[in-house]
Amino acid sequence: MKGIQRIFCITAAFILLFGLAGNASAANKKIFDQVKNEYASYEKKTTNTFETYREKTRKAYEVFRDKEQASFDAFDKQTDADLTKLTKFLSEDLTRLESQYGGNKDFAEKLRKYNSQISPTSLGSPMQRYAQSINPNYLGGLMTHYKNAINENYLGGPMTAYKNAVNENYLGGPMTAYKNTVNENYLGGPMTKLKNNSRDSYLGGIIQQHKRGKLSQKEALKQWNAMLQKERKHIQSEISKLNKDISRTIDSTTDKILSQKSKTVNGILDQRENSLQTISDMRAEYFGEGITFEILIPDLGENQVMIDGKWFALHQPPVLQNGEVLVPLRAVFEAINPGVKLQKKDDVITIAKPSVKMAIGSKRATVNGKDITLSTAPIIVNGQTMIPLQLVSASFGNSILWDPKVKTVFID
Repeated sequence: MKGIQRIFCITAAFILLFGLAGNASAANKKIFDQVKNEYASYEKKTTNTFETYREKTRKAYEVFRDKEQASFDAFDKQTDADLTKLTKFLSEDLTRLESQYGGNKDFAEKLRKYNSQISPTSLGSPMQRYAQSINPNYLGGLMTHYKNAINENYLGGPMTAYKNAVNENYLGGPMTAYKNTVNENYLGGPMTKLKNNSRDSYLGGIIQQHKRGKLSQKEALKQWNAMLQKERKHIQSEISKLNKDISRTIDSTTDKILSQKSKTVNGILDQRENSLQTISDMRAEYFGEGITFEILIPDLGENQVMIDGKWFALHQPPVLQNGEVLVPLRAVFEAINPGVKLQKKDDVITIAKPSVKMAIGSKRATVNGKDITLSTAPIIVNGQTMIPLQLVSASFGNSILWDPKVKTVFID
């Protein structure tokens, strides 16, 4: 009888022990699944946000890079053709001068000197200076600076800085830092810390300590929730900072490229004008009459603005809408009058010097106290307010012309 009682007690003990273990195991599995799912959900959301942002910035970079390369190619092709045309024009002019003065010994030296000055291969000649300015391979030349600025592989160039900023594999770059911040396998990263502490197999982790009985379920969840909240805040703070770093780099390098573009285009136009004026003056001095040349309107493959004969670099080129040309408000107004002041509240824009009040989407505007009806309403394009040429003319009284053949707005 005593033996039977002993067997019963042992059996009951086993049932009680394993029954409790089974309940504990079920409780553990519940908290394990809860924490695991919370981590997995957050990790997936954060990774997807990163991948979306990475692709968006990568595509924006490629669009900008290709656009600027196309712009360079168009201007390079145009100036190369212009040099060929000018060389031919001057060569034909020299032939006429030689026919007229070649038999006169008094003009022999003048013809020789003039021939030297109109040759793009003659050292130090006006035409050579123009040729050098448009040569993308001439060291230190204007076109070379432009080419380097848009070359994504030119060390230290602004396009390279842009590329590196959005490249997730560029060591030390902000996009790389962003990737590492949300990468659960990056050693020492905040997402790695969350992953480790959410698993029951990571030695010393919160869930592993609970599994070993060192932390109660309540304490384990308390510590996990506190860590999740802290690391999420840390990760979001890092992402926000890195996004700003990327945006600042993009804005800065874009400005540098546009600045160099402007220096190159206007520098070449000035060099061309100076070279041709020098040739014309020499011709007038030697042969009694100067020579006139066609004006070169830059072709950079997109709508553009020229103010007082200068090519104007714009983040947002003019656009056509319903047959009307619209230009960026702030850029054009500030170019005409650097002291202009603009304020925007909701869709209403007020301007001082000159006095203008207008609204996005409305054809009604007030200029210097007079109500006017615009030909088309102002719109927003790529974050910039675009206005019809009519409003520019009414505000400043400038002569404004849109020439569709050369895709250029002329403001004088």
